Amino acid sequence: MADNPSFPVSTCAISWFDSNHALHIRVYSSDNYTITERCNDGNGWVTGASFPGQQASAITWADSAGQHIRLYVTGNDLTTEYCSDPGSSGWTKGQYTQP
Repeated sequence: MADNPSFPVSTCAISWFDSNHALHIRVYSSDNYTITERCNDGNGWVTGASFPGQQASAITWADSAGQHIRLYVTGNDLTTEYCSDPGSSGWTKGQYTQP
């Protein structure tokens, strides 16, 4: 593998339908240095946030407050949790700690 690949080396995705039955998709791709978020909320693809790291996994769920996303990014032997919650602006670091 090249030292600085320009193609995704890993990808994960989540999706959900909102209360109006509109589909929302998030794709998180890594170039082995940065995780890049791509978003589609029905109006085409746009680039969202980026996070330092090599690998990512994501989960989403809805409750009475709205849609929640947790993104777990691993880099340099450390996993960081990023949270996107209703009422918060952008992403915040979560409380996940690895053993």
